[in-house]
Amino acid sequence: MAGRHSAPRAKTAAATSPLVKYGAIGLAAALVVGVGAYLVVDRMGGGCDSVTEYVVAADPSISPVLTEVTTAASAEDLGCRSYRIEAASGMEPLGAPGQQAGPDLWIPDSSQWVAKASSGTGTLFDVAAQSIASTPVVIAAREGDMPFFATWLTALQLPGLRIGDPLTSTVSGAPIVGALSEAAAGTIAADAVPGALVPLAQAQAANMHQTDPSARLAAVASDGGIGIATEQQVAGQNAGDSAVRLEATTPNSGAVFLDYPVVATATGAEHDDAREAGVALAEAMGAEAGRTALAQRGFRGPDKAPLDAGRGVGDVAVLTVSDPAETAQVLKRYAVLALPSRALVVEDVSGSMAEQAGPETRIALTVQASETGARLFPDNAQLGLWAFSIGLGGNGKDYKELAPIRRLDETVDGTSHRQRLTDAVRTLPTLVKGGTGLYDTTLAAFRKVKEGYDPAAINSVILLTDGANEDPSTISLDELLATLKREQDPAHPVIIVTIGITEDADAAVLQKISAATGGTSHVARTPAEIPGVFVDAMRSRAAG
Repeated sequence: MAGRHSAPRAKTAAATSPLVKYGAIGLAAALVVGVGAYLVVDRMGGGCDSVTEYVVAADPSISPVLTEVTTAASAEDLGCRSYRIEAASGMEPLGAPGQQAGPDLWIPDSSQWVAKASSGTGTLFDVAAQSIASTPVVIAAREGDMPFFATWLTALQLPGLRIGDPLTSTVSGAPIVGALSEAAAGTIAADAVPGALVPLAQAQAANMHQTDPSARLAAVASDGGIGIATEQQVAGQNAGDSAVRLEATTPNSGAVFLDYPVVATATGAEHDDAREAGVALAEAMGAEAGRTALAQRGFRGPDKAPLDAGRGVGDVAVLTVSDPAETAQVLKRYAVLALPSRALVVEDVSGSMAEQAGPETRIALTVQASETGARLFPDNAQLGLWAFSIGLGGNGKDYKELAPIRRLDETVDGTSHRQRLTDAVRTLPTLVKGGTGLYDTTLAAFRKVKEGYDPAAINSVILLTDGANEDPSTISLDELLATLKREQDPAHPVIIVTIGITEDADAAVLQKISAATGGTSHVARTPAEIPGVFVDAMRSRAAG
């Protein structure tokens, strides 16, 4: 029987446990915590002729307490069963696609993993117990340093938030789920969450070292700041040797809970036995010894009742999302945003940009929007700046380089590239004159970005204009579109994001230019929309 045996027969090398097998494909090294496995010795109860062992792949946060409870129990109390607990995160216990062997039972930290696995594989998983423990995801800080958070959105917008990687951790993803729940309830604006993810994802690209929750909490304790963790993890941190105590809070709206379901993953004839073993394990964790062990380690029960002795955040509303597909889509966009950026910003300085747009000129508003957009990018982003109008570059060129594409934290002659870029943006009003040389500029910018392609980044052109092409000597629109499609390399894509400034922009043409490269097009129809549209363009720069 794969993954289990009856006493006193021991595992042999030929009967390697499933988790060791999937560890061999490179997953256990990253995901198995501590020694990685806890061997439960078969306990022969007086009423058991034999004892069947079940392999349980459990999230590292709960595997120690599972080992403690099942080791202390007799085989007879467990229905002539024993459990060998293997610590592994997320969906890795399910192994690689097509892999047959696996654990008998799987206990991820959240039912979100079960839904994700079902969606990804088309498999309907058999949940033997909906929950054996729970803990809310909280905001952690040193005692006395905790600010007030009305919503999870405000937490996501906090500069320097120690959150980890929402793509690989349900703890790190919980603030996003919480904010989506707030949006669904009307607590925050429906479109507020995607905008908040831009700086968060870009900061994530530069701070991948914050993925481990224990390391995050240790950093909060030693250096201050705000971190995302679970109530159980904060309780564990405070129970350790650190002289600095942490406090936890949740926004007024509530919290997302981890729920630790028990899933029967054995297949074939062994499945029903594994399911019964899962039910028995859940009953053991729900008995007095199990409840006590969970509480001592900072876990709540399945009922989500608050911890005792004043620990934790007390009563808190449970936040969920009604549409898991929406969450998956938001996280997909996050994955794109978290990639480093390499972009050439191309700004229209034709004469029409001097026209008034409310109390400001179009070019003044564009400068403001450009500065706002530039602040979205972390230091590891690579940005450059061109200006364009007919003949601006001399020798028949309609474009002029104001700043080359460099990392924002690169220093030249004592000045950071970020500052040089800001200074260059502020010179744009002095260049305003002439007509709009759109098509030649667009193609030249596309080729410039392609020329220095960075495979580790999103490579893009971000083009802002208030008009249509006015250069009589330029290539035609059809020639431009055909050339962009012909020169686009699917293995090294360069996308063009266009931003039309006011109704005078040729929205249809800009849409065609962006679509030819898989980019997106945006129009700021009123002056007040310009900064927001620029932010939207940054957010969706890799949407196809």
